[in-house]
Amino acid sequence: MDNRFLNAYIDPARFKLLGRFLYPWCLKYRVRLMAFKSPLVDGYRNITPADLLLAVKICAEEPIGKFGIADSWRIIRLEQDEKEMHRLLEIFSAYVMVGHWPKFWEKEKQQSSNGNGIPWPLAVVCNLIANGIDEKRAWEMPECQAIWMNAAFGVRNGADVSVMTPEEEAFMESELQAAASNPAKVKTD
Repeated sequence: MDNRFLNAYIDPARFKLLGRFLYPWCLKYRVRLMAFKSPLVDGYRNITPADLLLAVKICAEEPIGKFGIADSWRIIRLEQDEKEMHRLLEIFSAYVMVGHWPKFWEKEKQQSSNGNGIPWPLAVVCNLIANGIDEKRAWEMPECQAIWMNAAFGVRNGADVSVMTPEEEAFMESELQAAASNPAKVKTD
């Protein structure tokens, strides 16, 4: 059985980051950070300590507003301590649990298919709701669980979705390593 699936269903406990207890990462938090154009979800610019603090406040279900004295001090400290900032970003990255998502086989895209304009988090939530998941639960379940359920519902409803097994992934990795260690010999005459 795929350990990504098993790990996705070990509900994470709340933990403390930057003085706040965070709830499990979910699609609701992803969409909120997308609305703020956070580099933690879009990657379009370097992440600042203020970006990390905003994300932590969102994931702690705190109101968004001006940073207080303690938060301003945290930002200054992280601006001066690059190593600590990097450590906290690694913790936040692990918290998001993208590594527990299923890995999908890439399909060749049809040239005529340009998408339907629906943001993917909303499409996932709508699929979960259409399959009987309560709206609140669909938005707030750990994101990796939502992605697994969405994939399973899609397969059940006839979607052309294929999840890569751990054995297939290991085989592909070994083939890539073998190819990298044995480059093709160029024939010279």
